Amino acid sequence: METASKGWVCVIITIFILVGIPDVRAQQDYDSPLVNGTDIFLCTGQTWTFYQGYSLTLMFININGNKGWVQFKLNETVIKSATISPDTILYYNITVNDTNESVIFYLKTSGIYSGEDNHIVTFSPVYQYCNPALPEPTALQTPIPDNSGNLSGSNTTCTDATPIPGPEIILITLILGLCCIWVWKRSIFK
Repeated sequence: METASKGWVCVIITIFILVGIPDVRAQQDYDSPLVNGTDIFLCTGQTWTFYQGYSLTLMFININGNKGWVQFKLNETVIKSATISPDTILYYNITVNDTNESVIFYLKTSGIYSGEDNHIVTFSPVYQYCNPALPEPTALQTPIPDNSGNLSGSNTTCTDATPIPGPEIILITLILGLCCIWVWKRSIFK
């Protein structure tokens, strides 16, 4: 009888963990960045497309090449406009449920370069976090170079691989397995 009750305890613990895993995974998705510390480069007039319909456009660089103007857009609607200079840090925050303010974007202007024909701004690092008020992020349309070095058509899409379970989930599964083995071995040797 004692072995059966220990077995049922293992089954109940397993069910609780399996029910809790989606919540743990969902929390990890909102805490981990969609864009994680990458570098981006924009020429005047260029737009960088992000996840969830966000974009950043470099609108203007002044004649001295030490200040610029950028616009954040969400689905073609301007949500933030800012003046930048080297080492400027840009944030875009939202308020979730009228209580917590969450950072959606963090960008640092690492350099502004002015030339005869082009003006370039570099942003590094760049982070984007998931906006829970918007639909789940999907893969971005990304042109992929062919063997000749030319960019192929815009119908090609790079998709993200299936995410690997977080370390918490792996650790919980490992502990659960070891506990079940321990309970099983104790019941055999009694």
